Amino acid sequence: MTRGVVLGASSGIGAELAQRLLGRGDEVTLVSRRAVTPPPGSAGVSAPADIRDFGRLEQIFADACRRGPLDYVVNCVGVGFYAPLGADNSAIWNDILTVNVTGLLNLLSVVDRTCPELARLVHVSSMAAHRVSRTPGNLAYSVAKAGAKTIVEEYRRSLRADGRSTRVSMVSPGFVESTDFGRNYFSRTGGTAPQPDIYGGHRSLTAADVADVVAYVLGSPPHIEFLDLVFCSPEQPG
Repeated sequence: MTRGVVLGASSGIGAELAQRLLGRGDEVTLVSRRAVTPPPGSAGVSAPADIRDFGRLEQIFADACRRGPLDYVVNCVGVGFYAPLGADNSAIWNDILTVNVTGLLNLLSVVDRTCPELARLVHVSSMAAHRVSRTPGNLAYSVAKAGAKTIVEEYRRSLRADGRSTRVSMVSPGFVESTDFGRNYFSRTGGTAPQPDIYGGHRSLTAADVADVVAYVLGSPPHIEFLDLVFCSPEQPG
């Protein structure tokens, strides 16, 4: 049986991906702050956790690895909120940075300690890792995603230096509709900020589109390592 861990499995991209992987018969540990109920008859294992909680992550991965070696780990966790400069948004900036950066550091450290023979790791990122986000009030998110990109690249380099063959990939989509990012983006403004259509009125990707790309990466031959797949709707402005 193919076995893996999906973080951020309760909604959006993570939920879409988990559904596909469970549907094909994988055993998947479903990590999310909100508990996930696996479909009846599936090999899903619910594991509620905040990615910022190192001890809880370590427990989850130790339990998963006791059931057998992991074939993949996919991190779909990420948050972003409207938090522009010019006001005290320090609490929001802190949440953005700790979830997207500290959480990723926690994950990679735990994987390194518990799953040294992991076959493949995929981190779902954003086009904002490659250039400043075009979404208003989104600077902290861009900083966090750029920082996470550096972390992933250095982790891959360190694995190779140690002679380890885990394939490490980033998947960096553009605008993705119908996710918690879009639903919650203006949720911490107290209703005082303008709330424009952050998708700009153009067609965007869906969570299912991104899940398809991640599934393609997971299903690729073992001698192929995708470094970073950057993609968007052709209607999205550059």
